[in-house]
Amino acid sequence: MRKLFISLCFSACCSFLAAQTTNSIQEAMVNYDYETALMLINQETPTVPLLYQKGKALKGLGNNLEALSVFQEVTVQDSLNPRAYIEAAECCKSLAKYGEALNYYQNALHINPDNKYVRIQYISLLMNMKRYRESLKESNLLAERDSSAYVLHLRAESMGQVYDNTKIMYVTDAYLDIQKRYPNDYLSAAKLGNIYVAGHQYEDAINITEKYRSIDSTNVLVNRINAQAYCLNKDYPKAIERYEQLLQEKDSSFQTCFYAGISYYALEDFYPAHDLLEKALKNDNTNINVLYYLGRACSKTSWKEDGVTYLETAVNLAIPSDSVMSRLYVGLADCYNMAFQYTNQANALLTQYEKYNRQKHRLLYDAAFVYYYYLKDASKAERYLMAYLKTRPKDSKDKAQEMDADGVPVIGENNRYNAAENWLKDIREKRKKEEFFKGKVDTASVAPIK
Repeated sequence: MRKLFISLCFSACCSFLAAQTTNSIQEAMVNYDYETALMLINQETPTVPLLYQKGKALKGLGNNLEALSVFQEVTVQDSLNPRAYIEAAECCKSLAKYGEALNYYQNALHINPDNKYVRIQYISLLMNMKRYRESLKESNLLAERDSSAYVLHLRAESMGQVYDNTKIMYVTDAYLDIQKRYPNDYLSAAKLGNIYVAGHQYEDAINITEKYRSIDSTNVLVNRINAQAYCLNKDYPKAIERYEQLLQEKDSSFQTCFYAGISYYALEDFYPAHDLLEKALKNDNTNINVLYYLGRACSKTSWKEDGVTYLETAVNLAIPSDSVMSRLYVGLADCYNMAFQYTNQANALLTQYEKYNRQKHRLLYDAAFVYYYYLKDASKAERYLMAYLKTRPKDSKDKAQEMDADGVPVIGENNRYNAAENWLKDIREKRKKEEFFKGKVDTASVAPIK
């Protein structure tokens, strides 16, 4: 009896201590004291509830990789609980392991298909991975039983990425539906405004944003689009009125500074136009439109020399350098070759030589090669071989043939000239024979190689 009493007391004492430890862990977690919580958890025998706490504490301290390892262990021990998969998915997202995160969300949805949070996270992740057709399919299914603004936005945004301009009406209708259901939803008003502006429907953009402004006239995003629509609709005084409100609210975004500057410029108020466009240029110093209008504004104020500099910069940005164009033509000629478009390939080689790379005489040789072997045009091949040989330096014929370390001839520029000379000779000899058999024996008509 005495042993039984001692045993019961010992068990009660252990339970009390375990409960005390559990309470201490929970208190540390509630107070975001994750380091203390982890220290206490590591002193205990690992159980599923403690593993959950450990994983959350690690996440709270930013140790997402270690937290993922813990939650992966939980998925093994508690495989029918969607929470384990959700936590693992959240860790994977933070580590940019998006494919793994999708799998964990799918596991959670398999256990509980009606979990709205998981469904939204799954759709959002699909969109983040630019898998828009899948996100549209999933958001359509969710919207059938949930018409909340957030879900409808997921569907509309997926539509915007899947449908091209010929089907933009469907995207527009989706955002109009949100506006109808939720008139105070600023995001749908802003999205609609952007769609209308992109489609040059400035009056529609003004109407939809003014409608929202009647509810809330302080929303910066809606006001930006509203002001831009007035500017593009050439109602510059109204645009300036809107932009002054945005500027007073310390909005220094590129869109605000640029279109406000344009509005002042259109009204020939060049000094504020200069100041605003200069701010826009700080946000995008290679924007040709900003440089153009800023340069023009400078020319009409006291910064005339600056205006010249800005316009010169715009011109230099607008016209690609010869090296850039030459590189593009190299790629273009190669693409034509791969597509068996040999006439275009020859033209690309010659354009590159004539306009952008006059020192790369080999292009004439390459063009001759295309004409002779692919287009079977010996006459043009002969023409460009002759043009290529005219570029040969006078002293190059006296140079020894270029060899590698093993004494094998290499295709250097001098050897290429030699090859072109022999090739041209062969073309002329072949033509001479063809003319002989056709009865044309006037060999004097064949010009000698010079």
